[in-house]
Amino acid sequence: MAGRTSTSFGVAATITILGVLSLGFFVTAAIFYNKTFELQRTVETLQADQVKVVKSDERNREDVLSLVKEAEKERKSLVGYMIDGQASIMARVTGSRRDTVAELTRKLESVKGADTASLLSLVNDRDAQIAALESGLQSAEGSRAQAQADRQNEVDRVKGLLASHQATIDALNKEVSAYKTEVEQYRAGADGYKARIDASLEKERNQAAETKKRLEGQIAKLTEDKLIVEGQLAALRGQRNLEAFRGRAEASLVDAEVIALNADRQVVIGIGAREKVVLGMTFSVYADANSIKPDAEGRYPAGKATLEVISIDSTSATCRITSEVKGNPVVKGDVVANALFDPSKVYKFVVFGNFDMDRDGVATPLERNDIEAMITNWGGRIEGDLSGDADFLVLGQRPLLPPRPGQDAPFEVVQEFIRRQREVDRYDALMKQAEATGIPLLNENRLYTLVGKAPARIGNR
Repeated sequence: MAGRTSTSFGVAATITILGVLSLGFFVTAAIFYNKTFELQRTVETLQADQVKVVKSDERNREDVLSLVKEAEKERKSLVGYMIDGQASIMARVTGSRRDTVAELTRKLESVKGADTASLLSLVNDRDAQIAALESGLQSAEGSRAQAQADRQNEVDRVKGLLASHQATIDALNKEVSAYKTEVEQYRAGADGYKARIDASLEKERNQAAETKKRLEGQIAKLTEDKLIVEGQLAALRGQRNLEAFRGRAEASLVDAEVIALNADRQVVIGIGAREKVVLGMTFSVYADANSIKPDAEGRYPAGKATLEVISIDSTSATCRITSEVKGNPVVKGDVVANALFDPSKVYKFVVFGNFDMDRDGVATPLERNDIEAMITNWGGRIEGDLSGDADFLVLGQRPLLPPRPGQDAPFEVVQEFIRRQREVDRYDALMKQAEATGIPLLNENRLYTLVGKAPARIGNR
């Protein structure tokens, strides 16, 4: 009994122990399964997280492996290494470690060329621009310094000019003051002179009135005497002319011979400027001197032709035929005569105005002396005024009249204006008198034609 009990107890204990062990194993297996399941889930989670960090096909890339090695050197994870690297880069690029690549991209959108160029190239371009701007700034600073120096030099020059100008103004003011004093003196002298002239003029007017009254009486008496003398002179002149025409030999009436004939009805005679032949003079043509015989009343026979002088040389004159007897043409050797022509006659000239005898293009009153000398050498005589026996009036250019001086003009200027005004008045008066009396009026060129001379130009002397 006792044995069975011990065996039963042992079996029961064994069974119990086996049951306990089985229960422990079951519990252990259950716990291990749960742990394995949790670990599997953790592995799957880690694998999913790892894929987010780096994909399986990227793990063996050289750049990824290189980054892993660099991270291990600094005892950092790959992500931590890359986060720190990005923060460092952003700190260098944008100045903020918290900026992301998206932030960097957004900030770079406002930079010109950042979408196609690298940051380093942009930095290099910006550095080059900055260097160029600094160089330009230095050049501008140099130019500014030079401009400031030039400005200072110009300021100094202007100051010098102003000082010189002021000195000139002071000197001119001093001269003007002296001139004013002289003008006042001249004005005082002019006033005194005017007073004396007015007094003298009044005296001359009174004397002129008395002289006019006296001369009017003399003119009345002389007019009466003149009428008597003119009657006597007419009678004597008629007798003298008759005696002169009858008493002179025919040969003495010949003035020249025909020395040549031109094809265009022009005749050349053997007298010219030396014998004082003038343009427009007429001659009658005769076969010989015997044909020029006046009748009992002193009248000359008509010639076979008449000539008019159209050009004059020193010893000959060219004439045109104005009339001709048909069948009796003018031939070389014919004689010409003009009953009123006298080679010994002395022509009287009145000369006035400005002349350009030296041919320099400037007419002056002094060259009137040269004109008068030429006329005198030709054989003429110069008269001061037009009179009844004057033959020609030679007028040059009208004298120039300066502007009328003001009331404050110097006395000498006023005197010069009055003198020139008198010359202009005399010029106009001579022209009107010549036109009224029929005296021939010659200009400078017509005078040269008359005397047969022409002055040489300055360059030909």
